[in-house]
Amino acid sequence: MRNFIKYNGLFFFISAFFFFSCSNYFKNDYNDNSPTSGKLKVYIDEGLKHHIKNQAYTFESIYPNANIYLYSSSENDAIQKLYNDSCELIVISRVLNKNEIKSFASKNYTIIPTPIAKSGIAIITSKKTPINKLSFEEAVRVLNGQNNLFDSLGSPISLRVVFDSPNSSVIHYLQDSALKNLKIGSNCTVLNSTLEGINYVANHKNSIAFIDFAWLSDSDDSIFKANESVLKILPLSKKNSRYYEKPNQSSFKLNTYPFTRTIYAIKKTGEFTLAKGFETFMAGPKGQLTFLKQGLLPNKQNERSIKIIIEH
Repeated sequence: MRNFIKYNGLFFFISAFFFFSCSNYFKNDYNDNSPTSGKLKVYIDEGLKHHIKNQAYTFESIYPNANIYLYSSSENDAIQKLYNDSCELIVISRVLNKNEIKSFASKNYTIIPTPIAKSGIAIITSKKTPINKLSFEEAVRVLNGQNNLFDSLGSPISLRVVFDSPNSSVIHYLQDSALKNLKIGSNCTVLNSTLEGINYVANHKNSIAFIDFAWLSDSDDSIFKANESVLKILPLSKKNSRYYEKPNQSSFKLNTYPFTRTIYAIKKTGEFTLAKGFETFMAGPKGQLTFLKQGLLPNKQNERSIKIIIEH
């Protein structure tokens, strides 16, 4: 009888061990994950959400045990979420500044950004607006409220400027790289989203919007198709230059478009994690090809060898 109780108890222990080991009862998939499985929260700059959404969809299709949850935010909010341990990976269009790096270092986090693609800030307007290009200097004057511009017939024109959202990375970039010590003019208005900015300029002549080019980079996307007939992207020159370029893969590659930005994936976890797996995927061949097909410049492009045989 004692042996029966002994073996019965042993059987129960072994059964319980396998039950809890094979179930998710004690498992937190946000912490206990691998490069190809588990759960991951990713905060992304609002302007990049369509591209990163496609990256996540492709990644999950290849690795069905991975679940990636994307949250749109401002870049500063994304950095704060990473610092506060609300996520393990963010995707934004800049590296961390010295103060941010110092803050992460105080928590023993070493932040190494991974460049994954290049985009830029596009200037869009209605096709009814009588201007077809802007110089860097003119763009700065418009942002500063000095609306001393002229249309193609030489008539003076005043432009209303709209931005995508409060505290957006577009505004921060323009303040740092274009305006510098100048203030944003009273002719500028901040809206609530990029889509609101696109709709505004589509319906208001003599208005322009500064948005992330990623919103309109994919010619197969529904947003591009819906606005192709009513909007135009203005070519822009670099400072002290007479050559005008539109934002595209070529001008990003040659660095001939003045408002070009690099997109970074930034994580703070170890190497054997889902954050590392998704970051590596975006920086790898399949992720880079996805960026290329959607109109952004991938950070790395596969080289193609062409063999030419001349027959006599």
